[in-house]
Amino acid sequence: MAILASAVMILTACTGGTDGGGGGTGDGGDSITIGLAEEPRTLASWNAYSNDGHPILRNVGEGLLNRDPETSELVPELATAWEQVDDTTWRFTLREGVKFHDGTDFNAEAAADALNYVLDKENAFAMRTFLGPEVTFTATDEYALDATTELPDPILPTRLYFVTIPSPTQIQDDPEAYETHPIGTGPYQFVDWTRGQSIELEANPDWWGLTDTEDAHGTQSIKSVKYVFRPETAVRAAMVEQNEANLVNRITTEECEVSPKCESTPTVEMVVLRLDTPNPMIGDLRIRQAISMAFDKDVVMNDLGGGGDTFGQIVGPAAVGYADLDPYPYDPEKAKELVEEAAADGVDVTAPLQVNAREGYILRANEQIQYIADQLKAIGLTGATSGMYETAAFEEQWTIGYDNIPPERGLLGLQQHGNELMDFAQSVAGYYSCGGATSAYCDPTLEKMYEAALPTSGDERDEKFQEIAKYLYDQVPVVPIGAPSFNFGLSENLDWTPRMDGFILLKEMTLS
Repeated sequence: MAILASAVMILTACTGGTDGGGGGTGDGGDSITIGLAEEPRTLASWNAYSNDGHPILRNVGEGLLNRDPETSELVPELATAWEQVDDTTWRFTLREGVKFHDGTDFNAEAAADALNYVLDKENAFAMRTFLGPEVTFTATDEYALDATTELPDPILPTRLYFVTIPSPTQIQDDPEAYETHPIGTGPYQFVDWTRGQSIELEANPDWWGLTDTEDAHGTQSIKSVKYVFRPETAVRAAMVEQNEANLVNRITTEECEVSPKCESTPTVEMVVLRLDTPNPMIGDLRIRQAISMAFDKDVVMNDLGGGGDTFGQIVGPAAVGYADLDPYPYDPEKAKELVEEAAADGVDVTAPLQVNAREGYILRANEQIQYIADQLKAIGLTGATSGMYETAAFEEQWTIGYDNIPPERGLLGLQQHGNELMDFAQSVAGYYSCGGATSAYCDPTLEKMYEAALPTSGDERDEKFQEIAKYLYDQVPVVPIGAPSFNFGLSENLDWTPRMDGFILLKEMTLS
């Protein structure tokens, strides 16, 4: 089986200009244009977790909870209060008087139906990456919602902050539209999606936040927005410089500094290189250690990337379970020795390897994966190549699951992992556990450690997940590289402060 068919390779031509201007020149000066690095693969609510989906979907849909944009603490959104009733039950008191954009009422029954659908094991939506133990939602009163987990899950409210609630009426009556015409309760409602070009939203006149202003954590200063998709970093940067957009994301530090206004923020993202451990060559620990030493992480982050700090773990200091591990050293000579040692023991170090990344996501990813592939060749892994893939093709391979990874695939995926839950459990569940949605690793020892750590809380939880971090550091199924800063170019008349979790929320913007 080929690693990834060459037919899905995308070579994106640089295109200038936009489909219509921005610059706050819409009706009444309250319309804006936002230039994004990539188009959503789907507008289904389950994609509200992802970097291609949340810029649009987190404005259309809302979760039970959100985070305070300044402190990152959990705050009410569609739930006004929550408490743990027993070890496996959390109870949420829901906001009254809220309606979906289709005019139907939001209540506990609607929330239960929607959440059970989005997190259903059979549907297997990628949103489940943030799920711990299986959970079932039940309406116990008109505005009382119980969440019952199979095993204790002390961080369930944190997980649910990332799950938006779609209209269950739409899911039942028009399931195909769920993918293309999002309906939520949020401050903005869907207008149009012209594929390959733009998505348009407008202010929701019935948004609950217009009256519950304190809990809303924002306003509707922006009345309408047009998102356009420009994968080329330089093109996005030029849009805001030429007054063709009010906001562009994922530009370099240099491009940001010459924008009319530049906003940068540290993030909860981490650039990682995930290794296909079912591959016979990569399955050898010496080869994984060699890969971790073959390239300079600072070169990837700062010489070839948009800037950031290097790390030895795929979460940063804000996360529970952060163990303050040193980045893997850059030691090509030691890496060569390990490759030679493995080859002497019969490991085929000439087998194909592909260093891959997805388009429109990591800044200058094409240069980064070429550099990594060249460094792997230099230490004796002569079958290394590199390639860029469009989002859907990359995600298909990225989420195939450990049990379905062909041994001959040999994929080394350059990706950004966001730990918005700020708990290492999320990373272990997604990247390291046997059943993880984005895992290419399975280890019985780790599974036992993870099972023991999952129901704990407080200092005990921190200590147990630090132990897991140290164990994984030695096994090298993933090579952490570093935490990037996100740079945004803004027009002079747009005021907005980026959030650590990366959400681009229109309600937090104002036009002057």
